[in-house]
Amino acid sequence: MTTTSTEQSTRLLLASTSPARKKILTDAGIVFDVMPSEVDEEQALASAQQEAFAAGLSTISPAQTALLLAKAKSRDVAGRAEASGALVLGCDSVFELDGQAFGKPKTEQVARERIAAMSGRSGVLHTGHWLVDTRTGAESSQLRSATVHFAQLTEAEIDAYVATGEPLWVAGSFTIDGFGAAFITGIEGEFHTVVGLSVNALREMLRTLSADLTNFWKKSQ
Repeated sequence: MTTTSTEQSTRLLLASTSPARKKILTDAGIVFDVMPSEVDEEQALASAQQEAFAAGLSTISPAQTALLLAKAKSRDVAGRAEASGALVLGCDSVFELDGQAFGKPKTEQVARERIAAMSGRSGVLHTGHWLVDTRTGAESSQLRSATVHFAQLTEAEIDAYVATGEPLWVAGSFTIDGFGAAFITGIEGEFHTVVGLSVNALREMLRTLSADLTNFWKKSQ
């Protein structure tokens, strides 16, 4: 694909303040700006579930939850005047265990209970991606999922992990790129999906919108 001056000048906006997602894009050499969404996740999901029930559909699955929230975040930022002319990327991750969606636990008690339930078992981490081109209104989405296998944790290990504070504000109460790496025996799928943003998914979405990821690479001096 031939690079045009229009493509070169187009901004990529990440609708998130997630340090992990920002690090992924930075490490991949991608130039981007951050404009966090102000979406009320619980309200967005409640509205989506009501619409699903009204349409005769069942309960929204964990995978659908990840994609719905990614869409809500991306559209929220894309609708702002200061995002005009940009490509806006929204992401959301949800961990699924026994068919139940685990988002951010937020409290030590919930984190402890979830980690104990995950110990010695496997679950699926879903990361939804939603890209909006504010120039044309076109949108593209990708859902990536990866199976995560956990070691058997002792009670002391669970307490120590929760005490780090790391599990409280991440989907599923664990990370693969922090303290939590000690308790993950393997994954089936993309590493970046588990962290929270698949660069390959971003590439595919950009291609759908007739853009090229390489145009967003940081230029060497």
